[in-house]
Amino acid sequence: MDGKKHYHVEQIQSAYRRIDDKWLHMQYRLMLALVVVATALEAGMFFVLWELNVVKTSAGWYLVKYLVVPAGCNLVLSFLATILMRGPFSERKKIYGLSLLMTVMAFVLYTIHATWNSLLLAFAIPMLVTVVYADQLLTGLVSVLCLAGKAVSDLLIFWDPVRGGVWDSNNAFVDFILSLLLLTLFYGICAFLIRIEREKNNVSIDLERQRQKYHMESLTDALTGVWNRQALREAFRRLEDRAADCQVFLAMMDLDDFKRLNDTYGHYRGDDYLKALGGVLKAVETDRIQAFRFGGDEFCMLFYTCSREEAEQVCCEIQTRFAEESVHKTCRPVSVSIGIARFETGERPSHLLQRADAALYQAKQKKGSICFDAES
Repeated sequence: MDGKKHYHVEQIQSAYRRIDDKWLHMQYRLMLALVVVATALEAGMFFVLWELNVVKTSAGWYLVKYLVVPAGCNLVLSFLATILMRGPFSERKKIYGLSLLMTVMAFVLYTIHATWNSLLLAFAIPMLVTVVYADQLLTGLVSVLCLAGKAVSDLLIFWDPVRGGVWDSNNAFVDFILSLLLLTLFYGICAFLIRIEREKNNVSIDLERQRQKYHMESLTDALTGVWNRQALREAFRRLEDRAADCQVFLAMMDLDDFKRLNDTYGHYRGDDYLKALGGVLKAVETDRIQAFRFGGDEFCMLFYTCSREEAEQVCCEIQTRFAEESVHKTCRPVSVSIGIARFETGERPSHLLQRADAALYQAKQKKGSICFDAES
């Protein structure tokens, strides 16, 4: 009701966006943590390798090449990530930007320490963290860049002089191909997980849309298309809250001599008049005006934040529009009488209905007229 047919679907989508935003900040913290851990491991490995006499260069040169340079690169990437997260960028740009920065960080880490085959997993991290966003384009882009970075590092960059080349032996070449295949397989697994996750999300949204559709149908009058009596009850339950800051009027209306019309021309013809009036009421509905079928040929309208003059003007418009409907040419002209009452704070809906109905009774004394309750 109140023009919010897809409210609950939007709630679900908003919840998904909040989860994405939460994961984005977790991804940012993960990136900073990886920078700290990588720097600490690089420093720790220096002392281990030095004690094992594995370091073949001077300590200063080793520290510059394997600690200062990667740490400096990671600090620059962290600085860019911080600017990105604090800047006036859209969430999508932040997600893509941060994921690409993590990919560059993986490239730096792998290139500088490529002698350690286990660091192939560095490329798996930026691929894996994008799965939560369920964005195939993002994960595909990051995966392509990871594969390209691995290939460029293995084929063109030799940061560690003791590192063997891809073409040095058959084993090295096979190992290179297998590493690319493993990364490709890992991307395939990520893509499959994204597909499953998106299907789950779509199912929940579709189910909510179906539930909301059935709920809306249960509140809609099948013949006229306006809200039904159950919807009026729900509106009455919220009436006190909505009337706290504004005036609320209730208008009751019905078709003059409708019973005689049915008796003379049949209920089928009578339904045509009800449909015509329902169409007119739907045409004047806004976020401040709601129309309901109360029962038979009786209809109600609730006016929120409307003055007495505005409510009366809308009711006059309803009478004019209904009089212009082509249905009157098939049988005979029928007028609409309307009674209006203003809601009083603390008043029970049943009493408001009684006052509007009493005003309607006065209006029907002079067919096609509009009457206000004495208290309005």
